[in-house]
Amino acid sequence: MNNLPKGWTAVTFKDVAEVNPRKFVDLALEDIVTFVPMASVDEISGTIKTPIVRPLKEVNKGFTQFVENDVIFAKITPSMENGKSAVAKDLANGIGFGSTEFHVFRSRGAVLPAYLWRYVRQREFREKAQQVMSGAVGQQRVPAEYLRECPLPLPPLAEQQRIVTKIDNLIARTTNAHLQLDCIPTLIASYKQRLLTMAFSGHLTAAWREKSLRSSEWSSKSLGELITEIVAGKNLRCEERPPMNDEKGVVKVSAVTWGNFNPREAKTLPSNFIPAEKTRINRGDFLISRANTLELVGAVVIVKDEPSNLFLSDKILRLEMAETEKPWLLWFLRSPQGRAAIESRASGNQISMRNLSQRNLLEIKTPWPSDDERLEIIRRIEADFEWLDRIFTEYYTAAQMLPKLDDAILTKAFCGRLVSQSSSDEHASALLKRINAQWAEKLITNKGQKHKRRKVQIQEEDMAFDKSLEHVLIEANDWLPAKTAFQHCGVGNGSSTEDIERIYAELRDLDVAGKLESETVTDSQGRKVYDRIRLKME
Repeated sequence: MNNLPKGWTAVTFKDVAEVNPRKFVDLALEDIVTFVPMASVDEISGTIKTPIVRPLKEVNKGFTQFVENDVIFAKITPSMENGKSAVAKDLANGIGFGSTEFHVFRSRGAVLPAYLWRYVRQREFREKAQQVMSGAVGQQRVPAEYLRECPLPLPPLAEQQRIVTKIDNLIARTTNAHLQLDCIPTLIASYKQRLLTMAFSGHLTAAWREKSLRSSEWSSKSLGELITEIVAGKNLRCEERPPMNDEKGVVKVSAVTWGNFNPREAKTLPSNFIPAEKTRINRGDFLISRANTLELVGAVVIVKDEPSNLFLSDKILRLEMAETEKPWLLWFLRSPQGRAAIESRASGNQISMRNLSQRNLLEIKTPWPSDDERLEIIRRIEADFEWLDRIFTEYYTAAQMLPKLDDAILTKAFCGRLVSQSSSDEHASALLKRINAQWAEKLITNKGQKHKRRKVQIQEEDMAFDKSLEHVLIEANDWLPAKTAFQHCGVGNGSSTEDIERIYAELRDLDVAGKLESETVTDSQGRKVYDRIRLKME
């Protein structure tokens, strides 16, 4: 962590945050709190998506506790690697409980929770944490001691806020780009289906017929009129692996999907079995899946490359026909009209597997325009599909680059190259020194109290600093439960009457000045959970 920008300082997590602070709750057992299982943390957005409200008595034992604005970080594989972490927000009564597989980071004031959260969201941070995981396979966890000693580049507090704001703006743009890009595969698939529907209903070449004065009348032919022979392999007990070297194999049903042939999807034949030579698969073969799921039964492909020592199975058939008729039949059986004909004839009550008999296959009828119109339709389909496939390739390349762009944004942010530095910002080392002094003074004060607070006291109160309410709300930059905001100002249970009057006077002043927003948070039954406040957004 060399060459830090001016005003920054190098620290470790333990210098600025408590890692897994002790459990302190100043609530009655009937009071409600927020419960967050691991599944509730969305690994893509890094937010708590589906929190649950429960009485304290149901969760106060056996779960990890955290408070408003704590950072929760999954410690266990694969949740940690997948990026399950979040800043705890909008907790009922400012308190949350969750999976024991969370580590908790609680800022002492020198680091913004949102800054710390963005730092642990980095791919590089998670990859390094993965290397130090310990425990049994499948149950490996990141040790808390490792996290306490993790280095952290610490900018001035004001610059942290600028960094967080800039990151959020940029990531919002890449997220929106993701959402827009993710629509493309569906649009391409819909366009292809629409194109094939038009092709085999005559609409695709209607203008072409009119311009060339061709007849608009189409006839139809059954596949039995086009197919001269159907060749099938045998159902044999094989080794569940692709053949190697001179071994022979049969293709599995997964080898044939829509327009694609995968020779690696094959099984190895017994060495003492010699398959019929006519069942060997060659370049140019027209293959169809006789048995598969409803979506894939009847899938067709024309083999483009010469497979090595592969033979037909009883579920993959070869259809023999004139070479000139193969492209037409390929595209028709892939069209919505062809699919409807196949699915209506596929038998079987099994949910996962359907069968298409040879007799039912041969009964399927295909539209049959003139020779030159069939060629024109095939030309247009292939040209448009090639164009759409190029678009998909470009989409895929862009989609693969966006995560790298997010990584680059975070890398720039934490080395001081995302936002500008300001000479008016309090130096991070001075900030840390001031915060530590306040922290030490608060601890001495707490230890000197003659009366202990009743059994469990929220620790946020212990670590609160003498901040103004406005300062606390500026740092939060979001809604805060009123109780949590007061605790950040050093006011809570056990505070003097003067301190309580001071915080309420400031609350009134902010409200009169038009700077404050407040609202009541309710549960699913409409019952009040708590009040929350924030500074009005300009």
